[in-house]
Order: sequence, then structure tokens, then C-alpha cells
Amino acid sequence: MKLIAGLVFSCLLSLQAFAAEDVLPLRLPSGVTPTAYRLALTVDPNQERHQGEVGIDVTITQPGTVIRLNAAEITVTSARLELGGKTYVARARIRNSDLMDLEFDTPYPAGQGLLTVAFSGRLEDKDSQGLFRQKEGGDWYAFTQFESISARRAFPGFDEPGWKVPWTLSLTIPQGMTAVASAPMAREVLLSNGQKRVEFQTTKPLPSYLLAFGVGPFDILDGGMAGKTPVRFITPRGRAHEARFAASMTPEILGRLEAYFGTPYPYEKLDVMALPMTLSFGAMENPGLVTFSSLRLLAKQGEESAPFKRYFVSTQAHELAHMWFGDLVTMAWWDDLWLNESFASWMADKITSQMAPEYHESGTQDARAWAMQTDRLLSTSQIYQPVTGSFSQGDPLGGQVAAIVYGKGQATLAMFENWLGADRFQAGVRRYMAKHAWGNATGEDFVAALAQGDTELAAAFKTFTHQPGVPRVTVALDCSAKPLLKLSQSRFLPAGSEATNSPLWEVPVKVRTPAGAAQVLLKGKTGELPLADSTCPAWVQANAGGSGYYRSVYAPGAMRTLMNTADLSVPELLANLDDAKALTESGDLRVAEALSMATRFAGHPSREVTTAALGLIAHVEPLLEPKQRSAYAALWQQAFGERARSLGLLDRPTDSADDRLLRANWVGRFAELGQDAGLQTQATKLAKAWLKDRKSLPVNSRAMVLHVAALSGDKAYFDALLAAVHDNPDRRERADIYAALGGFRKPSLSQAARELWLSPQHDIREVMTAVRGRGRAAVGPEPLFQFMEKHFTELSHKLPNEMVARFPQMFTGSCSRDQAQRMVNLFTPHLAAVDGMAKSLEQSVETVRLCASYREVQRASLQGFLKPLQATR
Repeated sequence: MKLIAGLVFSCLLSLQAFAAEDVLPLRLPSGVTPTAYRLALTVDPNQERHQGEVGIDVTITQPGTVIRLNAAEITVTSARLELGGKTYVARARIRNSDLMDLEFDTPYPAGQGLLTVAFSGRLEDKDSQGLFRQKEGGDWYAFTQFESISARRAFPGFDEPGWKVPWTLSLTIPQGMTAVASAPMAREVLLSNGQKRVEFQTTKPLPSYLLAFGVGPFDILDGGMAGKTPVRFITPRGRAHEARFAASMTPEILGRLEAYFGTPYPYEKLDVMALPMTLSFGAMENPGLVTFSSLRLLAKQGEESAPFKRYFVSTQAHELAHMWFGDLVTMAWWDDLWLNESFASWMADKITSQMAPEYHESGTQDARAWAMQTDRLLSTSQIYQPVTGSFSQGDPLGGQVAAIVYGKGQATLAMFENWLGADRFQAGVRRYMAKHAWGNATGEDFVAALAQGDTELAAAFKTFTHQPGVPRVTVALDCSAKPLLKLSQSRFLPAGSEATNSPLWEVPVKVRTPAGAAQVLLKGKTGELPLADSTCPAWVQANAGGSGYYRSVYAPGAMRTLMNTADLSVPELLANLDDAKALTESGDLRVAEALSMATRFAGHPSREVTTAALGLIAHVEPLLEPKQRSAYAALWQQAFGERARSLGLLDRPTDSADDRLLRANWVGRFAELGQDAGLQTQATKLAKAWLKDRKSLPVNSRAMVLHVAALSGDKAYFDALLAAVHDNPDRRERADIYAALGGFRKPSLSQAARELWLSPQHDIREVMTAVRGRGRAAVGPEPLFQFMEKHFTELSHKLPNEMVARFPQMFTGSCSRDQAQRMVNLFTPHLAAVDGMAKSLEQSVETVRLCASYREVQRASLQGFLKPLQATR
């Protein structure tokens, strides 16, 4: 599953371990084991309910009178067990929201049997979990999203990843519709009453969470062959042509993955299906039927922007890597979810850099920065997540927890690949695949395959997966004799964070000096690393290659010397700039020194370095007093003004991919933070022209132009945008308009945009996703907080739980202890009713309180840096 960048979506799961209640056990009993499924469903997307019958081959090792299954909002009409020539009839008893008992009057014996259950259920039309339906272009479609524990919403069964068995699926659907599923179609049978039965071949062994299907008036684009695998793209009616870019890239992605793993794609076919809207994920790795958010898979000719292309290639590589890592070899239980997602993200970065360098982001550095932003918190969690309590249907892997499961895991894999060497790492991956193919495995199995008897490596790896936090490695150059580095480690914590203890890691420290690289496994609190330099080196890069998952802390002035004099690689620059940002939070680096560094590197020829430098400048925005806004705008003008105006608002035929990505990501933000009246005026002119003639504005520039124009927009512009979104059939265009509507600075218009969340004329899921994903809060958190206080209940009823659980994250841009306490007061009464909100609130509140400490620590330094700029505005 893949997260969507900038949103709290990716491919996010609906799973969380909470403190165990003294109720029913989380795991199903082991006395009854499924060995195969025959699932027959009747699904009409135009209807609100579905029905079906599931036949489960079972092995019973413990005689009894009860068989427990997973089921959620399922109504059972009959249930029977056929075993040893006898039939045992059961009645269903709902035990809780996840469990159902089939109770038999007559005890059943041990043996091989067939359990058959007839049932009905509901097609969800608010969530994008379980078996749900969505409307697109006037047509209803039905889709599935079963990861992690939502197969039980569609049918009763054994909904745990360890039960990996073949499935034989048939779907009874309207004759005018098409059905697709994990396996190829075997045949269609016409029925009475305008229906048909679509029967599919039996799948390879799958856990329930990886079964998938879709029903609707689809169009299909033939994607040709990827090696020996037929590829198709399944789209809403009339949109098959919009999958052309995806079709052009997928065969090469699959081929490169086959080459890395050394084995062919494991399944009979590859369909990729567009879902109109996804809420907590961007794509899903169902074998044979990968699903994507339509905005991330489909684009009209001329709308295939550089960000769109980059996202698709990266995400498709992530999902297809899962075909081996997660699907062919599946985690034994949810506590090893990290391995699935971490590996797929790590692999996607490798594939993207090989085949599409023009769209490649430094994935390892992005993952490292993303993870450490959460891992600095005391409320963070470890990569390995023991799941022993109870499940939540909320969105606990949204945002901050996902940063650990996806981001930290990816960065950890990259660090150990760098330590072991690429060839040795790849050999370990192949050993793991060969040993566990078509079965289940644990994270320990993977590490054992990598280590191949190296106990030191296995122990070091575990210190990163089984405990939270970021190592803080201080480096001090000692040239009193032969040059060496004196190292020490502790837990990195921002100012204002009070940890009761500091764990130790076994840190693979790899450094570089003018004489070359050296490395050591830092096991204790302190250590030494001899250097190859014959004389005292002029500089030390304490994280060679930038892949180490630790914060490097230098002696005063040493980082400035390093950044000014050393010939550093792009990954090293990215790691250093991100470290500099973090060190301002801990007080190890003055913000003035960090901003001087950022200003210098904002003009770097690498787009990735420019982005990191601008991110560092943006990081101080919450610290500003109102009177400092003008000087801060001057800083933006100094750092990026010339480049931003050169890039302009509109894509040009001569643009490089870097130009287009930099424009899309930063020019609009610069126009706001740099208070650039020229760009805002130009955007207003372009936006008004577009409202009269939709062909007047290049589609790739539309979102940014509309949003920048909103910064100084008036009511006439707001009303014109609102009119443009009504009855607009283009989902991508609607997203751009909603994002602009969320960007108005004028308080009355900002409030009017929030009122759209309550309007029955607008899909609140679409409005909030667009605003949070692509717009920026222009008027501060207070008006939004007041709106939330007043309308929490209304909003909660309109939204799926997974979005409600993330409400506290809307306020992490706040920077005061008073605001943190108000968040506690507002959301605490709702924690019991909203699964997943407890963790979201805990981390959001800690983030706000740390920002308040950050402001106190760096107030004087920031004031000193900005004061000379005040006169320039």
C-alpha cells in the first residue's frame, strides 16, 4: 500500500493495537483452520446491499460446538458444517464488531470438513474500506479494499494474514456490467432477470486481505505484455485512454523488479484498476488487480504533469514490489507490517532512480526526514509494532505512525544496504524469497536471510526496529596523535522534550574525510574511529552517503565549515540540511546559522537540494511574530525570488522535468511567503481568464495559479470558483478548484470555504482532501479551531472514521502551549468513540508543545537574522 505525498492517506491501513480489553481474544482460535475458499457473491453497485455464500474447506483439530469467524456488519441466513458424512447446523451469534460465533447444538468431531455460510451485507458508500461503492460520471461502481481487516465487512471468514489459501470467486452482476478480480476470468454464464455470473479461475494462495474485485461499466485498456504477463488497465466508462502513461511505464517497472528478485512475476495476469476516490491510501498491492486512486493513475492528454508522472512511477514500483514482498511472501501477523511497506518503498526508490531519473526524488532522504520528524517525539512508536490488544477500524497509520512504519523502515533498510553492500543485500533478499515463497514469514526471518549467520548484524538491525527514537551521534575530531573521531550516542530530542531514559543503538556509523571513508559499529555510549588522513582533516562528513539513520552533531562551527568547503554528494547535502533543521529544534544549532546555510543552497543546481534548503527556510515560519512577516518575505525574495520569477507560473515547452517539479512545488508557496505582488497579480489575471475560457490556462499550471490567485482573492473570484465547481464532471479540475477555495486569506471567504464542508451540494471527502492536500491554511489555526469546536458532531457524521481520527493533525501547525491544551480539551471527550484518534491527538499535541519550545529557544537568533532584512521591505 502506498501513501500519497503531502496527505495523510498511501496506502494507509486500518489497523492499530490498543491496550487489550478484558474481553474476547484478538486472534481466532487455532482449532479450526481454513484450507480453501469458494466465494459466490451477488453484487449490483446500484444497490446498497450484497448477498452471497461462502464455502470454506476447513481442518478441525479440536472437536467442539463453536466455530468463531471474523464478520463485521454481516447478517447470516444459514450456516452448516459437512464433516464425516454428517451435516451440523449452526446459528450465528454476534460477539462484537469483528467477531461472530457459529454455535452448533450437536458437537462436531475433528477432521476435514466444509463450512458453508449464506449471508448478506452492506455496500459502504462513505468509507473506502471493505466492499464499497462510488459514483463516477453518473454510474455506480463497486470495489474492494480489504487491507488490513476489512474483508470481514464483505463476507464472514478467517480474516488473518497467516491463513494463506486459494480462492475460487464467482460474482453475479448486472449483464451490462463487467467484473474483474485477482485471478483471470474462467467463464461467464447468462442468467435470468438481466444478470450474469462471472466465474474466475482459482487464485494462488492468498490471505483474505489481498483478495480483490471490482464491478461496474468499466472500460479496459490493453497494456500489452510485460515479459510473459498480460497487462490491462481498468477504468471508469469512457476513460481508458487516460491510462496511456501508466501503460507505457508498467512493463519496464515489472521487468526491472523481475531482474532484481531473480524470479518472474508470480501471478497469471496484471490488471490495474482506477478507483474514483480513495481516502486512506493511494494504491493497493492486490495480486493480479492493483488498485489506484484515479487522480494518481489517470490523466487526459496534456494533463500528465511532471508531479503526476513522478508519483505514478514511484507508486507503481512500490505496489509491484509487493507482488514479491508481501504477496508471494506474506507477513505471519500484523506486527511485521513494517517489513512489507518498508521494503516496497525502498525498492520503489531504487527502481525509480534506474528508469526515470528525471522524476526521481531522493526517496531514502525523503523517508529519513519524514520518519525523523515523528521519531523525535516521545509519543513515537517503534517500527516493529506488536499487535496484541484490539483492532481499530480507524486510521492509526495515518500521518505520524505511518512515518515510522513506512519511512523509518525504508531508511533503515537503506542504511544496512549501504553497510553491507548492494550485492550482499540483494543476495539476502533472494534467499528470503526462495525459502518462504507462497508462505508466511517474519521480520526476523528476513534479517536472518540478510545476516546469514552474522549475529552482530542481526543484533544491530533489531536496535532500530524494536525500539523508538533517533540516535544522536556527536563527533569530535581528535588530532593529538593520529587523527581519529571520538563518538558518543544518546537519543535525539528537541528542546522541551523530557525523556526518562535514553536507549542505546548499535549504530552503523560511516564517515568521510578528504582521505576517504571509514566505518564503525558504535555499540556503546562512546567509541572511537581512526581516520586514514595523515594530517588533521579539514572537514568530516559524519554521515557518508547520507543514508545513516542518525543525527550528526558537530563541534560548534564544524558543520558550517563542512558545508562551505567539502565536495559533498547530493544525498549528503540533503541529510545535512535536514539535520540542520532538526538541530535548531534541539538548540544544538542557532537558527541564524541554519538559515544562512539554507540561503546559500537555495540556488543549488540540484532541485532536490534546492527543495531541502527551501524546506529549512519554511520550517521557521511558525516561529514568526506578526511584525517579522515582512522581513521573512524579504528572506524568501533573497533566497528564491529570482529563480521563482524565472520559472514563472506557466509550464513552457523548454522546461526540464526539474523545472516543472520545482515550479509545481515551490513557486506558489513562494508567491505567498515571499509576498510577491507581481506573481499574485499575474495569477489573478490568468485565473480570471481561465474562468471565462477553460482552454486559456495550461492544465499543469492550473492548481497553482488558481490557488495563488486566491491568496488576495475577493468575493467575486470566490463565487466564480464556486460556480465552476458545481456540476463539474472532471474530478481533477474539481480538486484544483476546491484547493483554491481553501486558500483565501480574507477571513469571511476562508469561513465560507469551510462552510462547504457542511453543504449537501459538496462531497465533504473530496473538499477536505483537496484543501488539506494541496492548499495551505492561509489565516492561521484559530478560525479553523473555532469551526471544529462548533461543528465536530456534524463533521463526524458526514465523514468516515478514518478521516475523523485525523482531525487533531489539522492543528499541528500551531505553536503555543495554550493551543495544545485547547486541543486536549476539544478532542479528549471523543477518544472513546473515534478509533485511532488517541494516537493522533497524543502526537499532535506533543508536536504543538515542542514548537512552542522551539520558538522560545530560537527567538533571539531568528530576530537577529531577520533584523537586517527588515529595511529591505
